[in-house]
Order: sequence, then C-alpha cells, then structure tokens
Amino acid sequence: MSSSDLGQIDAGEMNDGALRYVLPTEAMAIAGSTQLHAVLRTAPFLCAVAILWLATRHYFGIIQDARFYMLEVLRNLDPASFSGDMYFKFGSQGSFSLFTHLYQPFVSRFGVSAAAMGFTIAGQLCWIFALIWLARSCAGGRYIWLSVATVIATPGAYAFFSYGEDFATPRLFAEALTMLALALLRSRPVWTMGLLVCAAALHPLMALPGLVAVFVYFAFGRPLLWLAAPLGVVLAGILGWFGLQPFADFLKTIDPAWFSIIQTRSAQCLLTSWASGSFSQVLGMFFWAGVALFFVEAPDRRFMGAVLVAGAAGLACALVGGDLARNVFIVELQPWRSLWLVLLMSRIYTPVIFGLLLAKSSVVAQKKLNPFALAVLLTIVLILVTDTTRLIRYSYEAEFSNLSLIMVIAALTVIFVQLVLTDGKYRKLRLASLCVAIVLVPTAALEWDKRAPSTKFVESPTPPPADLVSLLPRNASIYWEGGAETLWLKLRRSSYFSCEQGTGVMFHRETAMTYKHRLDSVWPLRLGDLDPSADCRGFDLTQKANRTRAGLRNVCRREPELDYLVMMAPIADVPSRMWKSPAIFQDIHLVGEKITGHATDRFYIYSCASVR
Repeated sequence: MSSSDLGQIDAGEMNDGALRYVLPTEAMAIAGSTQLHAVLRTAPFLCAVAILWLATRHYFGIIQDARFYMLEVLRNLDPASFSGDMYFKFGSQGSFSLFTHLYQPFVSRFGVSAAAMGFTIAGQLCWIFALIWLARSCAGGRYIWLSVATVIATPGAYAFFSYGEDFATPRLFAEALTMLALALLRSRPVWTMGLLVCAAALHPLMALPGLVAVFVYFAFGRPLLWLAAPLGVVLAGILGWFGLQPFADFLKTIDPAWFSIIQTRSAQCLLTSWASGSFSQVLGMFFWAGVALFFVEAPDRRFMGAVLVAGAAGLACALVGGDLARNVFIVELQPWRSLWLVLLMSRIYTPVIFGLLLAKSSVVAQKKLNPFALAVLLTIVLILVTDTTRLIRYSYEAEFSNLSLIMVIAALTVIFVQLVLTDGKYRKLRLASLCVAIVLVPTAALEWDKRAPSTKFVESPTPPPADLVSLLPRNASIYWEGGAETLWLKLRRSSYFSCEQGTGVMFHRETAMTYKHRLDSVWPLRLGDLDPSADCRGFDLTQKANRTRAGLRNVCRREPELDYLVMMAPIADVPSRMWKSPAIFQDIHLVGEKITGHATDRFYIYSCASVR
C-alpha cells in the first residue's frame, strides 16, 4: 500500500474480515461533507457575534482618542502645519507607540476617513478573533459562544475607559494581541511572549496587565521568579537615573500645582479622584472574578488567580505610587488600567459560573432540568437586562437605540436555538435561525456607520471650503469653539486650545500649566465645549460669565499669541465675519445621565487684533 492510501482506510468498517478501502473520490466526499457540517455548525454563531458587535459598537468616526493618533500622523506628514499646536508644544505620547508609523502609509494613500474606518474594522476583527480564541481556551466546550456574547453585548466600561472600542487606536490591537497571547499561554508560551512584546510596542499601558499576569502565572509554579519583581524595580530606578526612556521620570515627583491640575483634568489617573460609582464597579468585577476563581478547575484557577493578582497589583501601584507618592512615572503608567483584563475575564467566565452553580443545585437535579440550558437562558437574561437598562438610562439614541436592542435579542435567540435546541426534531428551526442570522448581518452593518453629517464633512477628502480658508490666514493661531476637529482634519492646521488637548497634562508639566492658563482665559466666555462632565475640567468656577466685548478683549489680552476665535454664537456689539457650514455641527455632551448640547451651521469669526 502506498503512503497516499494510508488516510483512506476506514478501520470501523469490515468486509469478510478484511479492511475496506475507500476510493479517493469517496474520501473527498466524506471530507467535504465534514467540512460543510463544521461550517454550518459555526456559521450561526459567527453571524450572531457579528450582529451583537455591530449593534453595540456603532461607528462615529474619528472621535475621542482616535483624534490624537490621527493628529500624530498628520503632523508627521506636514510638521510645519502643526508645529504650534498645544498638543505637541511640549511633547506627546506618540513616541511610545509604533502605531503611528503603521497608520501613516494608509492615511497618506487612502485619506483620513477611509484609513480611520479601515483601521477600526481591522482592529475590531482582530479583537473578535482573539476573544474567540481566549474564550475557547478558558470557557471551552459549549460555553465558547455564550462567553463571547457576554463580553460583547454587556457594557465593557471600566472606570473611565472601555475594552473593545469603536474607533481606531492602538488599544484595539494591543488588547487583541494580549488576549491572543493569554489564549496560547498554556500551550505555546513562546508565542505568548512574542505577542505581548508586539502588544507593548503598540500600546504598553494595555499590554502591561497581560505581561504581569503571565509573570504571576509562571511565578505560581516557580516561586523563585518572585525575586524578579524587586529586581525589576531596582533596574527601572537605574535606567531612570541615567535618563533612559521610558524610565526617565521614575525618580521624579509631581509638585502640588501640577498635581492639582491632574486631579481635575485627568481624574481617572488618580484613584482618590474617582467617583463612588467607579469603586462600586471595581468591587463588582473583582467579586465576580473571585467567584470564578473559586468554581473553575485547577488549571483555570491558576490562570484566573494570575489575572486577579495583576488587577489588584495595578490598583495598589496606582494608589501608592500615584496618589500617595505622586511619582511621575507611575501616574504616566496608569497601572489601574489592569482592570480591563479583570473585567474581560469575569465576563468570559460568567456563563461557566452559571452552569457550574446550576449543576450543583439540588433543585435542578430533583426536577431533572438541564443545567446547561438554564445557564444559557440565565446568561441571555443577564445580557438583556443590562442592555435594556442601558437603553432606558441613556437617551442618546445613536449610541444604543431600540433597533440595537432588537438586534441583540435576535442574535441571542439564534445562540439559544443553536446551543439548546440540538435535538433532531429542531433541525428546521436551527436552519431557520441560521437564515435569519445571515439576513440580519447586512441589516446591522447598514446601521453601523452613525457618523454625524458634520463628522463626514470634516473627514471627507474634499478640499476645505474656499470661503472659510479666505477668512482664516494660513499661519494664524486659532481657537475653534466646539472642538479642534475642523482645524485638525479639514483645514490641517494647529489648534490654539481645546479641552481635548489637555489629555497630556499628566505627561508634561508644561502642558498642564499651559492648559490651565488658556482654560482660565476662555472660561468667562462660557463657550460650548467647556463642559465639566467631558474633557474640560478644572476651570475656576468663581469667574463670572462675560460673553461680551470686554470678555473677548480680556481673552485676547491674556493670550497675546491668539489671533482668531471661531464661535458658535455671536457676541453682541462686536463685529465679526460669519461662515456658513455645509453641514450642521452638533455639540453634544453627556451630563450625568442626560444628553445636552446644541446645533448650528453658522460660525462667527472674531479677530483679536480688532479688540485688543
């Protein structure tokens, strides 16, 4: 028999005491049938996951931190145009990530809008792929898709951030690489370390919890490894002493004036500035992760214990090193971000915990109920309760609407049918659910892009309006009320000040001081983007509103480098030039649990030279 015939023997079938040989064509048919069965078995779950993701993470364009990574690229492409921007004036975080260098060729080739959307889609696909692998490694068996659904469909917010974001930043890719690394930890540890190094090259803050968890995991088996922890601290101190990045700030302390600005503008960096609700959330995720630690099997218990230690160590380090010692390096490192991994793992194990608890329940045993089916149902109820609460509490329909909830219900129904109704008599129902899922994927995809008309206008590759360009000289320094996106993305110019540009106050003292001075200057005008619940915090509430000629003159005199102010409403008795935008701009803020804001397509341009 040739080697090509070896895989064609069916040892389970005998004919007169001899093995029956299967013809190559028959073997191919069997293999094709097996592959088709595997595809049909997986397809409904993949469709359901796609629907859940599209329904819960709409695309709003280049928003939040995505703006800064795009700005880093635009600055690299045209340094002169952004040399005066406050974000870059004293240094930025772009030098600590390779993401900008990977992003830049695509922005240069395809433009701002297409590159941002493409990277968002690519990052989200990587994230989902890594999540499936991690769920397969941890939950395993029948719980994989239920765990994936729980992670995606329940809010991923931890403190001030969320995992699996809906815009293009290196966090998406770093989280995906970290999850994939942890999924391979027990089978391919060398791959784990390589993936974590890649994640750290993209976003070291998001990769750090994974690195710590892996270290703790191995230290649990080899106690001598714990000695590496204090040695690492000593090494960091030595590197800091010689001024080597990123450890140059390891021996520096934040002074009171700087610390006060960080407390207000970047409260997430200091645990003592967190609201009580954030601590309640932290306690909840640690409690649920602790329950998982108690119930899972020994191999998973060691892994979950490592994640919990990494999370707790991150919080302790942030509190002691940041809030108490006021160490610059620790505040910059933001070790509390380890919470993303704790929350993620607690969500992955949620269905498993339900199944284990129900399997041990005497009531379930007495009534001969199926523990797995009940676990599926209980998990689905949990998801629907959280999403319904989300819909009721937050009135911003673009984020999560009634249609979003309907899509979530449909996707969960498909998962329930495929996981629970496995008997042959439900074959047609399972096939019908697959057809529904296939139809709903493009429907959800059509609702995914929720960019406002103004966002599409700002991101579009069309040249900036000639009338606007003529009103604002090329080299002028400009403040644009409502945010810097129009200046950055449309006009490709520096922004003199915006609340968002204060994101670097914990990295550079000069940025913090400049941010505070400029904020105090413009605050009396009560501009629309000065929102204490959003990026703009830390202004002097004792200053009275002064949206008058005198108030405008005061701003221009306090800021001698400022040339123009572009405002969303006119100032009485002050001459201005008006520009009418082809798109309506919406200035929306979340205050508490309510959405506030206003919309306009008219902007009033004031020259400081005319009022000084």
